[in-house]
Amino acid sequence: MQQLLHKCFANTSRDIITQSPDQTSQSVGFTSRAMAMAGARRMALLALAPLVSTSASAHDAVLSEANATEKVVMEPFTGIGFEQQKQIDNTDYHLHATAVRCMLGQCKMAMARAYAVGLYTEDKQPVNETAVLTGAMRRSLVLVMDKDVAGHHIAKGFDKSLLPRVRKAQAGSKRGAGKNALRDFTSCFNRQKMLKKGSEVALLWTPDDKLVVYIDNRVVAVIDSPILCRAVFDMYLGEDSVFRKYRNMSFTFHDDVTTEA
Repeated sequence: MQQLLHKCFANTSRDIITQSPDQTSQSVGFTSRAMAMAGARRMALLALAPLVSTSASAHDAVLSEANATEKVVMEPFTGIGFEQQKQIDNTDYHLHATAVRCMLGQCKMAMARAYAVGLYTEDKQPVNETAVLTGAMRRSLVLVMDKDVAGHHIAKGFDKSLLPRVRKAQAGSKRGAGKNALRDFTSCFNRQKMLKKGSEVALLWTPDDKLVVYIDNRVVAVIDSPILCRAVFDMYLGEDSVFRKYRNMSFTFHDDVTTEA
């Protein structure tokens, strides 16, 4: 902008100073009128300067907002954003997929939506359901509440979905280490009176088969149980997942935006 004003001022001065002999012999009144026109021209250009500066600032702000948006993947039903890179337990995790959990597949109804889910691993490379369930990587499910949900309601939902998986892993037995681990897991939510809209639950499966439970970035349990770890992730990613009946809830993979070229 400063270069533009300088150029315009220079042209104005040249128009006035660089005159032929015949022109300089003309009346002083002509020169006065020329100087007045030059002054008006300068004033008009100066008036434009803040407008151009404001426009540039607005454009920079738009670019900044666009760059920030590129680092977040939005789950379409809830509008909840998941960071493409997220730090959990001092480790960087990379987003691979998102999904939504809702009652009877009625995801378009706000009252039916419970939470959005993001699937993260420490590996930047593309993954699929099988790789997450059978690999030795650190992996995490991040649940973000889409409405206020009572803690006991979340606990009941987990118990209903996980109990058959735990019993299957225990060869049909109703008792065992897996069942005890499930009880410890659901008690994490029973102790929570309410999970407010926007509250975040992270379920981290470590390579040594521990399930670390975070609620709003606070560790509430570390449960040593390969059966529970497998059951929790199978609940979302297995062949008989909670999404099986309602495919509109199933994971959408975003590895095209998380994998670096």
